[in-house]
Amino acid sequence: MISIERQARIYLTGAALSYIGTAIVPVAMSFAVLDAGHGAGGLGIVLAAQTVPTIILVLLGGIAGDRWSRRGIMIRADFLRALAQAVLAIYLISGHVSLAFMVVVSTLIGVGNAFFQPASGGFLTEIVAREELGRTNGLLRTANALAMVIGPAFGGAVVAVIGPGWGIALDAMSYIASALCLLSISAPAKPAQAAPARNSVRRELIEAWEALRGTRWLFLVVAQYGALNMLAIAPFNVIAPVVLSKASMGLGGGAGAWGTLLSAIGVGAVFGASVSARRQPRRMLLGIEASASILSAPILLLAMNAPFPLVVLGGVLFGVGAAMLSVLTITAIQKEVAPSMLSRIMSMVQLANIGLLPLGYVLAGPTLKFLGAGDSLALSGTCVLASVAILCSQAEIRQFKQAA
Repeated sequence: MISIERQARIYLTGAALSYIGTAIVPVAMSFAVLDAGHGAGGLGIVLAAQTVPTIILVLLGGIAGDRWSRRGIMIRADFLRALAQAVLAIYLISGHVSLAFMVVVSTLIGVGNAFFQPASGGFLTEIVAREELGRTNGLLRTANALAMVIGPAFGGAVVAVIGPGWGIALDAMSYIASALCLLSISAPAKPAQAAPARNSVRRELIEAWEALRGTRWLFLVVAQYGALNMLAIAPFNVIAPVVLSKASMGLGGGAGAWGTLLSAIGVGAVFGASVSARRQPRRMLLGIEASASILSAPILLLAMNAPFPLVVLGGVLFGVGAAMLSVLTITAIQKEVAPSMLSRIMSMVQLANIGLLPLGYVLAGPTLKFLGAGDSLALSGTCVLASVAILCSQAEIRQFKQAA
């Protein structure tokens, strides 16, 4: 019989392969859309087509993960995404594809994401011992960070040599590899009485919301997650390239400097995730807040027009903080939330993570126009530190001490 340790290794292998495929897609899809003559507007539509279904359906994905086999849901989601990408790859390689077709495929990917992610957060607790959850989450985040560093470069080479269709084909194969790894894992079945005992979708969402709201530390952390994405991360992604376009930044202006900063963030994420894989603090929530606080580093350094090497260092710190924040938050939730509620809570975390980003992007433009780049970034950095101060002032955060 497969041991828990081996099952975790199989799961990590499938996830790592899937991460690499996913990291290739932005490069391959961008050139596929642009090569087809659809321009930046078309690319925006294709990217939105993937994000919107995830936002709309992720709560249903959480309900499905708590009702039925999480492993089964993940396998089906992988095969759906593999089929969509395989069909798109064939069309791209054949040279016959329309923008509408790309939008349909991107929508299917978004649907698969909406069901895979909530199920995966709960599934890990079924195959990994409680004391190993932090380590496994750290290894998953390390694999993801490495993929984000290596994948785009590899994808760029594939696109340049043999075309974007083959980059999409590699992503399809990575989903198949992930599904095959999941198929080789034995996981406990859901209790036979679980599904019949459930009520309506609305009742189950209300039940999960009441559990979230009733657990004060969890509510505060999830609310902070969404607020940081809207008020800090989204504005940073929009405004930082504007600041970096100044000639004084060097490295070929905005594109070169922005690329260097993103690479620094990726390097920091690898380091932060690897640290989290080795050890997590007993006072997990204070660790989350410490990680969140250093997200402000590159934001405030850019706001102060600091020398670019310092900004790059701030980017490394940002990557460390983002990786540790992700690992510690997911691990705390997995250890403290009831298994029967876990996928629904994870879906709410994911909704907070991605649902408010579009609003943040929309607000970034007017804020930049009204306040200017420096003050806008200073406001974002201040929001990060203010959120940390507010949460650290709460007894539930300061006194929380997680059992091993």
